[in-house]
Amino acid sequence: MNSKLLLLIGFLLCLFSCKNVPDAKVYTQTQPNISAKTFFHQTEKTLVSAHRGGSGIKGFPENAIETLDFLYQQGINVFEIDVFQTEDKEIMLLHDNHLERTTNGNGSLNRKTAKQLLQYNLVDDFGTETSFKIPFLHQALDWAKNKNAFLMIDFKKSAKYEDVIELIRSKNMQDQVVLISYSVGQAKKQNRLAPEMMISVSARNEKELDWILETEIPVEQMIAFTGTQLSRPELYNRLNELKIPVILGTLGNLDRRAEARGNEMYKKWADLGIQIIATDRAIEAYNALK
Repeated sequence: MNSKLLLLIGFLLCLFSCKNVPDAKVYTQTQPNISAKTFFHQTEKTLVSAHRGGSGIKGFPENAIETLDFLYQQGINVFEIDVFQTEDKEIMLLHDNHLERTTNGNGSLNRKTAKQLLQYNLVDDFGTETSFKIPFLHQALDWAKNKNAFLMIDFKKSAKYEDVIELIRSKNMQDQVVLISYSVGQAKKQNRLAPEMMISVSARNEKELDWILETEIPVEQMIAFTGTQLSRPELYNRLNELKIPVILGTLGNLDRRAEARGNEMYKKWADLGIQIIATDRAIEAYNALK
């Protein structure tokens, strides 16, 4: 049998035997098939939330899309971000009311338009200027949408709940966000405006927990922020019994304690009944817990 005939037979065999084989899949990050409610309640591991979108990372400023992406590549997928509104009502990310610390600009954010703010570059926590720009919230939502990433949204005074919620809904991102409140009044308003979204409520002690439980906010919609210092074990036990995920903010003194005494402190705190650690040392905490 000559070589041409062999090639023809091989081609025909492949044609008929492979015709029902599906195309090879290219695996990429896809939109999560679980909601924030399910995600924060079902995890068996303590999660790490990167404070201000990630702090203390050379070359990566806080509240920058590039920083979110960098940390996501390290395995972190929960990010606390700060939103404000410009003079022309655009919603952008920045923590401070002034520009000096986090950008190469100076002066107040007051009466600045988005176009004016985009003239500045973001600066990392070590004072190094980058080429990154102050991002819009819609960019952060677009970035997170097709990833297994969740955004905890901290409202600065200029940011209107209604406008932020409208933008979240326009991006169909209700299932990947948590709205942050600091009082019972704020929590009630957020729940009234966005009953489908998760809310971080303040529960630093049992009295504050009682206050929030007296509202009509469903407990399954709550995440309990217990402050930036350790609370009594009874509070964590009660929240665990109620199946309300617990956030401990280690940013500040507790982060410094972990840096001085060893990152295994994060595991020790998690064992108290903490489901989420909000930290300025996201990579160190994540590596200690994984």
